[in-house]
Amino acid sequence: MPLDHPAVYTAVIDEERRDFLMIMEDVVARGADPRDSTRPMTIDQVANGVRGLARMHSEYWGDRLTNCPALGWVEPFVAFAGLEYAPLHIAHERLGDTVPAEIPALSGTELFVDIWVRYIGTLTGSSKSPQTLLHGDPHIGNTYVLPDDNVGFLDWQMARRGNWSLDVGYFLQGALTIADRRRSERELLDEYRGALRLPADEMPTADEIWLRYRASVAHGLAIWMATLSGGDAWQRADICLAFAQRYSAAFIDLETRAALDAIDA
Repeated sequence: MPLDHPAVYTAVIDEERRDFLMIMEDVVARGADPRDSTRPMTIDQVANGVRGLARMHSEYWGDRLTNCPALGWVEPFVAFAGLEYAPLHIAHERLGDTVPAEIPALSGTELFVDIWVRYIGTLTGSSKSPQTLLHGDPHIGNTYVLPDDNVGFLDWQMARRGNWSLDVGYFLQGALTIADRRRSERELLDEYRGALRLPADEMPTADEIWLRYRASVAHGLAIWMATLSGGDAWQRADICLAFAQRYSAAFIDLETRAALDAIDA
């Protein structure tokens, strides 16, 4: 793939037991610096990351993915069950007054069904939504920064097909501080669009990219509010808090509900 990722030497899959063993490169031996939300990236590093995503998305955009026999196994990104059972009151208690008041006012049905499931449905459910190969889970905790500031992506278990916006929004909004995201997101989306290698009739407009990007906050917010609600079962509390705060701010800043309405219209 045309972006940095660990070399995999062997992978053994036991379908019946839902288990696997993978032996892959130690990217730290190349000088890689694995990141998480408590160690955000610089704007230039995120620019490298979105350009890498653009290269991958371009290679598998539209018919290029469906006509690739080696990727015939890739499933569409659809809403998965379980988030709606998250005890949101735990997340609200942990966040306190560090997020806009609109966030704790969201019920589980509003967040996980009216917002998240609705957004996920836009990824594959329309002829107006270009399909491509998605990493599917490119939050900063699944990335590393190389000595030249190039960004690599690991943990490809959620690889799916769907609209590009899930990868770009989930990565960008979670990898930067709130202030850096506000200051740079439009320019970073220009970097993404400029790195797409598509014919003119397939190239999304700048307005289309902005609209889809605004809607994409729904995914990051739902995932990390649910994770934060789970205590320390999946991620450390400080990692979850940083993510929930960033996606909460983006949800308000970017008027995500209005963006979803515009896409539906």
